[in-house]
Amino acid sequence: MADAIKVDITDVKVFRRLFDDFYEPLCIFGERYVGDAECVADLVQECFIRLWQRREDFEYLHQLKGFLYTSVKNRALNELEHRKIKLGYAGKILEQGEESFFRDHVIEEEAYRILRQAIEQLPEQTRKVMLLALEGKDNREIAETLSMAVGTVHTHKKIAYKRLREFLKGYYYLFTFLLYLIR
Repeated sequence: MADAIKVDITDVKVFRRLFDDFYEPLCIFGERYVGDAECVADLVQECFIRLWQRREDFEYLHQLKGFLYTSVKNRALNELEHRKIKLGYAGKILEQGEESFFRDHVIEEEAYRILRQAIEQLPEQTRKVMLLALEGKDNREIAETLSMAVGTVHTHKKIAYKRLREFLKGYYYLFTFLLYLIR
């Protein structure tokens, strides 16, 4: 029987020959499980390192082959399990991210709708000032756009803030609740 061949892998040359003979077939074997050549190459090398560490335990070629193929299979299965766990976590994070994105988006839209409704109640010039402010324009830009003094823009904003506080007073708990949900 050819596999009943005695081998002395404590000899570095014999071990190197064993590595050269079995490395490629073990990689092909491992790829059937994992499907990732780089990952399998690492797994096979780890198995050879483990074989070297336990070199005193093996006397026959069939023991070495059995050890190597079993080790590659087990490491490949462990890799698949690890990937499955990572994908599970990634899926949960993605799912939570989608849920929170949707929730945050709905909350933001509702708050913006209520704020726009309040702004529509403002006098025309004050409303224009606030709409431009919501677009991110500063007082100087608003003054240029509406052809008014910067001080007048400031006065319109003060009036707007006061009226908006009064209008939104009834929504205090809603905004507090919305802020709580966002966190």
